[in-house]
Amino acid sequence: MPKRKKNKLKEQESIKVNREMSALFFALLSFLSTYVFVVPERSGIIGHAFFVIVFSIFGMASYALSFIFFWYFIIYIRQSIKIKERIDFIFAVLSLISLSILFESMRLVFKVRLFGGWIGVTFYPFFGEMFGDALSFILIFVIFFIISASFLRISIVSLLYNFVKKLIKDIKASKHTESILQKQTIETFDQFIKPNIVNRSEREDKKITEIDNSAVIKQESLNSKSFNYKLPPVELLKNDATSNFFTSKDDLLKRAELLKNTLRDFGIDAEIKDIIPGPVVTRYDLVLAPGVRIQVLYNIADNISLAMRTSSIRIVPIPEKAVVGIEVPNPQSTVVGLRGILESRAFINASSLLSLALGKTMDGIGYVTNLVQMPHLLIAGATGSGKSVGIHTIILSILYKARPDEVKFLLIDPKRVEMPIYRDIPHLYNPCVSASQADIITNPREASVALKKLVIVMEERYEKFAKLMVRNIEEYNSKMIETSGEKEFYIVVIIDELADLMLIVQKEIEDSIQRLAQMARAVGIHLILATQRPSVNVITGVIKANFPARLSFQTTSKIDSRVILDTLGAEALMGKGDMLFLPPGEARPTRLQGAFVSLQEAEKIISFINAQNFPKFYEPIITEVDAKSNVDLNKEKGSDIISALKLINERKRISQDLLKANFGGSARATNILSILEVEGFISKPEGTNKWHIDFDKISKYLENVGN
Repeated sequence: MPKRKKNKLKEQESIKVNREMSALFFALLSFLSTYVFVVPERSGIIGHAFFVIVFSIFGMASYALSFIFFWYFIIYIRQSIKIKERIDFIFAVLSLISLSILFESMRLVFKVRLFGGWIGVTFYPFFGEMFGDALSFILIFVIFFIISASFLRISIVSLLYNFVKKLIKDIKASKHTESILQKQTIETFDQFIKPNIVNRSEREDKKITEIDNSAVIKQESLNSKSFNYKLPPVELLKNDATSNFFTSKDDLLKRAELLKNTLRDFGIDAEIKDIIPGPVVTRYDLVLAPGVRIQVLYNIADNISLAMRTSSIRIVPIPEKAVVGIEVPNPQSTVVGLRGILESRAFINASSLLSLALGKTMDGIGYVTNLVQMPHLLIAGATGSGKSVGIHTIILSILYKARPDEVKFLLIDPKRVEMPIYRDIPHLYNPCVSASQADIITNPREASVALKKLVIVMEERYEKFAKLMVRNIEEYNSKMIETSGEKEFYIVVIIDELADLMLIVQKEIEDSIQRLAQMARAVGIHLILATQRPSVNVITGVIKANFPARLSFQTTSKIDSRVILDTLGAEALMGKGDMLFLPPGEARPTRLQGAFVSLQEAEKIISFINAQNFPKFYEPIITEVDAKSNVDLNKEKGSDIISALKLINERKRISQDLLKANFGGSARATNILSILEVEGFISKPEGTNKWHIDFDKISKYLENVGN
């Protein structure tokens, strides 16, 4: 018995060694055949001959020979696989034959670059004549699949059974998951008021109806009797991308759910009533639970912004709907173009020559307002917030409505950067010079004189209107139409940087602005003041009191927001045209996305206007008034300078505090200090903070003036 067992063990050991040697042999054959078929030119005479013979017999199916040898290696190396030498050999040969015929059928049916060798060329015609090309391909493929599966020890029945079983299981699981999701969705929306996504077309029709029915000052178009002037076509502007903006309903609902979950994490119970999507910002209207204060939302504004993955959000109460709006920037914003607003019914139907296409509301509706009703506009915004582009939009809006004999622009640009492109348009106006000499005003003192003379223009118009017993420019022009008289044009004063003017000639500028702001609207003069530094010494109480309409782009601080709007919010804007517009008589500002117009588009419009060569004409203020104004200005200036120079000679020093103590007011002291530096009486060497005084020049000047 032990001897039999020992013989049996020896026999098993011998079989194992034989299988391992066979496995090593087939592994070597697999490697060599692969090498021969991949690089036959480097396989020597024998290898190349083997490649030619096998390839000519089996064609491209001969490449499967390496895989067959590798499968033999797996069979012999794995002890668990039963060896079937004859059957495996038969299936291996049949696999090569069927694959050769399959490649030949694919070459003829699908016109692919395959070669079936001698076997494929010889045997395929039999199948082609019997079954046709298409059916032959299917039949040969099935035969090859069955033979290969048998050779690879794959049970086709088990394979099909497992596939069908898994498919049925997946269908059942999918239906079960779908029913659970539907149930959860129903429960979720039962607990939470399903947001109503407001339809854009309905809002637009409502908005346009409100604009059409609003109290707009009606005015007939002023037609020239001598010149056929054409307004610029909208085709000069690019198409507005926001006309087709779309945010999917699913995305809006997901972000609404995220917002609600964020509030719930902070213990705030609220429901989302409406979702108002727009091209740049989406507003979510919240209904707060009883006892929840609005101030709680302000305290966690930064946390909400972080959860919504945005740079900033804005929280605004909406009393008419009894909700609190949370304005969240969209993940992808759309640029608002000017053309889309100019083509809207709101702008086309606006009868006022001073209609302004400011931008679009959060829901993508073009916002058009009337400068006549404001009657003046105050604009503020930090550098890069879109303020200059907003001014271009205002100017171009008027150019699309008014002829040069209907509206004139008095443009004051101390920065000398934004306005020069309008230098040659026939709409330019300067009361100091004739129409042919009118240009952009860049010098602060020239701006001061021009505004003073504009006050005289205002007074002359009032006298003219009083003689005809009319109250405003609309009634006056209507009477001129009846009597064929000369009509008056509107004058729009635009100051791009008020801070520069206030620094040098504050008193003169502030006095002129105050008089014009209080009285000029009736005679057709309107002011637009812009600054990037809305501090209290630039936008003074006198100016704010006479400018009920405010427009604020992004500000650098909450203090600046309060100065320009009397409320917070501008500091949370996103920049790039994002603005808050406070119309006169409104309790809270409206958020708009300013229309973008490129410099190239503006130049096209200006070129179109200038190409018509419209005659420039108007009468400047008479010379006698000019001389008197300049004498008074120089007399006041010279008196302060002489007094300041005497003070410097006495104290042997100079500072703003010294001038402020003796002349009263920091603005006046700054003005005198600036004049002394310009005239060369004082200087500040580079690298120092001390004034250098030229006492010799001061002495000579005082001697020349006889003091």
